[in-house]
Amino acid sequence: MKSRPDDLGTFAVERDALSASLTGWADAQSAGLLRAAGPDGSGAPDLYGLWGESSPERQASLAALIQGHTWRIAQVGAWAVLGTYNPDADGWDAGVMEGWLAAAAASHASQYEQAGYAAAVGALASPDGWHAGLAAAMATWVTRAAIRAVTASTESRSFGGHDAAGASGLVYKVWNTGPNSRRSHAALDGDRVELGDVFANGLRWPGDAGGREAETANCNCHLTYERGE
Repeated sequence: MKSRPDDLGTFAVERDALSASLTGWADAQSAGLLRAAGPDGSGAPDLYGLWGESSPERQASLAALIQGHTWRIAQVGAWAVLGTYNPDADGWDAGVMEGWLAAAAASHASQYEQAGYAAAVGALASPDGWHAGLAAAMATWVTRAAIRAVTASTESRSFGGHDAAGASGLVYKVWNTGPNSRRSHAALDGDRVELGDVFANGLRWPGDAGGREAETANCNCHLTYERGE
């Protein structure tokens, strides 16, 4: 009989763990780039080359980091549903989520990598000089790691719950608005659609990467599920 892994934390615990890991990773990358760029007062470095030469390895390590956490978070979402509707997890296998989560992690890594590249090379045009501009740009990039972590956490919890709901024969999903939500999400609170449908904002679930960033970034909403009438 399947059961919830004993070492899984709550959603908040696992989300915060991803946020801490991603922020620490980004801080180390930022510090490395600043060291490689050289001191203030020297000529502007080749930031295109400095960032680009290690981009494939950096992006791969980031994708692995994200996937390691979102794999756990997806299971948190799945067991929240299974515990209520299908405690023995009949018809559900956690392994089927791995491919989707790997692709999602790669997408998050690519987007965050591109944001870092844009921030780094944009520093060359800073009115405060390239060194101050680079330090400020990288600090902002590191800060945004927490937003990326919340977005990826919400997405993976939603996906895990949705996958478990489908395997458990549930028919409806209900949007539940989180705290300090955007107006478009507050308007969805309590809306119910069939499992295979999308909500009025075009999303399958909170954090759905198929939607616009304006609808997904930093989202903390969640779904609940219902049986057929």
